[in-house]
Amino acid sequence: MRIHMESLIFEVTLNIALLVLVATLLSKLQVIQTTISQERRSFAGQVFLAAVFGAVIILSVYTGIEVGGYNMNTRVIAAIASGILGGPVVGMYASMIGAVYVYFLSGDPAFAMASAFSTVLFGLLGGGFYPYFQRGKWKYRDLFFLTCFAEICDLVIILRMVNPFSLALETVMRAGPLMTVMNAVGILLFISSFNHIFIRQDIESSRQLQRASELAKRCIPLLGNGLRDKENMERLVGVLMESSGWTGVILTDKEKILAWEQKEEETEGQERQFWPGSLPGQDGQDQENRGREGAASLPEISEIPEIGREAMEKGELLIAYKVPKTSAWYEWMKDYSMIAAPFLIEKEAIGSLIVWTKKQWVFRQSDVELLQNLVEIASAQIALSELERQRMLRQQAEFKALQFQVNPHFLFNALNTISYVCRENSGRARELLVILAEYFRYNLGEGRYMVPMEEELKHVRDYLEIEKARFEDKLEVTYDLPETMDIRIPTLILQPIVENAVRYGIGRDGKRKVHIAAERDKGGIVVSVRDQGKGFQEEILEKLERGEPVGGSIGLRNVDQRMKRTYGEDHGIQISSTDEGSCVRLWFSKECRKETKEGEDMRK
Repeated sequence: MRIHMESLIFEVTLNIALLVLVATLLSKLQVIQTTISQERRSFAGQVFLAAVFGAVIILSVYTGIEVGGYNMNTRVIAAIASGILGGPVVGMYASMIGAVYVYFLSGDPAFAMASAFSTVLFGLLGGGFYPYFQRGKWKYRDLFFLTCFAEICDLVIILRMVNPFSLALETVMRAGPLMTVMNAVGILLFISSFNHIFIRQDIESSRQLQRASELAKRCIPLLGNGLRDKENMERLVGVLMESSGWTGVILTDKEKILAWEQKEEETEGQERQFWPGSLPGQDGQDQENRGREGAASLPEISEIPEIGREAMEKGELLIAYKVPKTSAWYEWMKDYSMIAAPFLIEKEAIGSLIVWTKKQWVFRQSDVELLQNLVEIASAQIALSELERQRMLRQQAEFKALQFQVNPHFLFNALNTISYVCRENSGRARELLVILAEYFRYNLGEGRYMVPMEEELKHVRDYLEIEKARFEDKLEVTYDLPETMDIRIPTLILQPIVENAVRYGIGRDGKRKVHIAAERDKGGIVVSVRDQGKGFQEEILEKLERGEPVGGSIGLRNVDQRMKRTYGEDHGIQISSTDEGSCVRLWFSKECRKETKEGEDMRK
């Protein structure tokens, strides 16, 4: 029976309207919304979406219109949409489900193979364009032309695979133009029904970013010592539980659980209570450790759940919708789904964050993104903390090296000098021994980083007193110091400068003349050490400029670096040098940088 074109258009329009209605209903389902919006979809989620869209393809074929043995239908809409919305895997599986139905249960057998083949092609075509169209960023014009192209491919397949050719040609001439235009318009309406999912997802993602930012403000201070501070880790878990909808949280390093917490829940009519800070089975005294009567018995488990270990091994976020029965955590977690994300520093896992919630088909993408954002922020903060720790350790090592940097020649010469003085003036020799003892006591002292300037100058005077006993009238030292110097300066900062002046400040008359002056300037004190030697060589100045050691000593470079760390990069040692002598200036402020204050007692 011949069908009039007006009637055919009406029937196809009804089919498209039915498909759009189905799409609208599906897009309202929470499970569909959550599964489609997931970027990292589990295999179960892929199969679920494939089954749903496969059913929609079957519905499209079932409600098709028979025209000369050919089933005119809207399967191209559902098949392409399955790939565009679900990705390549979903598109392939859904179209294969539809193809099986088309081949065995619909229409004239002459068209069965061609229709089945084109159905699979539609799904693969949609999946292939998934990266371009994903997350609602498609252009309707492109979607229209993609569907037109798919329909043209369908017509070509009919011409190539349907026998006799006259039947294929008649079908193409009769159904081709109408189905191409109608289905191209129909897919725009079908896809539009899912647009609100991506709009909602974008809004939710924005909220989660704000939420992650607020959480980060509370969590970052707790990560100042990395994962080593047990008390801070327990507080961190408490913050995460308070600010999230998760049922429980476990925080681990690479080897063990650091802290965990789970909300109280009603399970099978009996109250199950879980308390923070008491790891299951770590001491075998559950009731006593929890300290609360009536609490349920905790399992004797202390190892990291498998998903946490696997996430650290792979270095990526993982989702487990069920715990394996072989796991020691199975009885404990069989009613929950879990997500684990590793803390990464330079692509190496140092721990993991594991969260869980009541078992569900899929996790909300917002939960996954929140966890991912949190571990990335935490990893960055831990990396910064570790970098700061290494910097402090290096600074501490340099400071210790400076403390123990005893010039063997100075010690040998000092003892030689005292030995010589003993023969002529035993009283003076005793004085020098006391001064030498005070010198080394200060050098190897308490490890304080900042000391009163008077103490540092006293240390310099002790050094110079020993050197004067050695050089006698060939060493002249003068001072120009204010009466009060109410300022604290880095310890062992002046002695290397003065030692350098004594060693190299030999004038033309063979004498070593050193002048030490201090004057107030710009809220601080400037100390200058002058000599009348030949000045610094250009090569030495260049090495100091580049921060390289000078000779076999780290003294001058160490002083320069410590001044910059303490007072800023613009306040290293300042050297003026001529053939008539040199002057080294150090500017000490009453205010120093925060990180130096934190390291004031580096010995701790």
